[in-house]
Amino acid sequence: MSSLDDPVKADMCAGRWQMTELGPVAESYDQLHRIDLLGEARAARGVPEGTYDSTVCAVLQASEVCLLNLARLARRTQTCLLADDIPAASRYVQWAVGFHRLLRRLGTVTFGARSVFGAGVSDGATAVSISESAGYAAYVDALRGLEDVAKGSLLAGAPELTRSTIATKSIDDSLYRVLHGIRTGCHDATKWESDLTAVPIGVSRSTDELISAETLARAVAATELNADTLHGEFVALHQVPEILCAEANDHLEVAIREIRASALSRAAQHLTACRELLDPVVEAQRVMAEHLATGEYHGFRTNLGPASGTHSLSIKQHMFRDLFKHMWNDLEVWLHSLGDSSLEETLRDIDARRHDDPEAWLRHTVVDQAFKLHSAHQQWRHEHLHMPRNCLGSGGTKSMIGIPDGPQAVYKMRDAANAQHSLAAIHRARRTTLSNAVPDSPLAKLITDPSSLDSELMRVVGEATREYFPQVQEQSYQPFRSGAAERNP
Repeated sequence: MSSLDDPVKADMCAGRWQMTELGPVAESYDQLHRIDLLGEARAARGVPEGTYDSTVCAVLQASEVCLLNLARLARRTQTCLLADDIPAASRYVQWAVGFHRLLRRLGTVTFGARSVFGAGVSDGATAVSISESAGYAAYVDALRGLEDVAKGSLLAGAPELTRSTIATKSIDDSLYRVLHGIRTGCHDATKWESDLTAVPIGVSRSTDELISAETLARAVAATELNADTLHGEFVALHQVPEILCAEANDHLEVAIREIRASALSRAAQHLTACRELLDPVVEAQRVMAEHLATGEYHGFRTNLGPASGTHSLSIKQHMFRDLFKHMWNDLEVWLHSLGDSSLEETLRDIDARRHDDPEAWLRHTVVDQAFKLHSAHQQWRHEHLHMPRNCLGSGGTKSMIGIPDGPQAVYKMRDAANAQHSLAAIHRARRTTLSNAVPDSPLAKLITDPSSLDSELMRVVGEATREYFPQVQEQSYQPFRSGAAERNP
């Protein structure tokens, strides 16, 4: 157990770890999100990479992280209700609703995987269910405790207030948000549990063994600082994408090799699996954007250390650099190999003749899934921009790695990705825009005008951040150079 897992050991290691009053300061992105433990759990799955079985494992591992966080949120909500702190309870309930939404997305991935792989299992397949995991048991336990307290303090203890709140109040009322959030979460739980139950898989192991439940529990426990912060939830919404992107990368690597071999059916299958896995990755960003307040983020920002998302091996280097480049370069080579004089003619022919014969349909499907995959990448980049917009603002507030004006840096990264030669050429040839905005539209002009409300809010966020949290400007430039080799399929 590391010092991040055990507060006592953390105190003992104070000479080695930089500390704040909340707890240890992470030394790197990998340490903050416990990528070592996530990797250990991934390596212990005992299934081939880039397969139906590995997809099921990744989804169940991501679900386990969500469940452990839901259990933590339920316990916090219970504590708040016991203290009659309804506003704080409403905050935790709303975060719980976000994790339920994420679990809903994870449930749809299992359905999609079973469909695209034709269940992808042998006759001797067994079935796994999320209800057999330790995280599920912990959540049910915590929810039962929350229900007992909520029924005692609200339904039995204040029946008239509860009834009138439901009848006459709305989301601007904290008690209404508690009641509404609990009923929303309960309803969503029945759906994601159904989607994650009796999922066929080709290995005979218990759910906890398959997902390395103990290892994942350590990875989640390691992210707990002071119980009043949302540091753990922030980290969880990075851990889930790390798990899913590692799996998506395996499928994308297989798809690239299959495109090179003109094995179009298999290429389409793995491109589809990759895209399906990215849906909850996008949702995780949205949950964070909607629920994490500017001050909450800066309250624990020091404990994040230099842990910028640009340091992620799976997401930044493998998904958005190495495999991104190879996929679009190889797709362009394959399209040129089909014999037409230009990319535009080739793509027009593929789309026009898609119903003529099975081979034409497969060509169309590969192109279609490649475009849908990039659309998912675009959605992720859009959602990711909420964080620097909401938490850094404009006017030169430094990012995690000390770059002034973080939002502008992220906008530039998004635009640079869309300028990749093969990606741009293929989209141009298919007459599909890569723009993320309509620059001359009345709406875009209104929003981007320097005097617009959005621009003023960005300015206020930047000024408030630098005033209330001046330590952010002390962040020196922290360049990151990965020592990992390029991922070359």
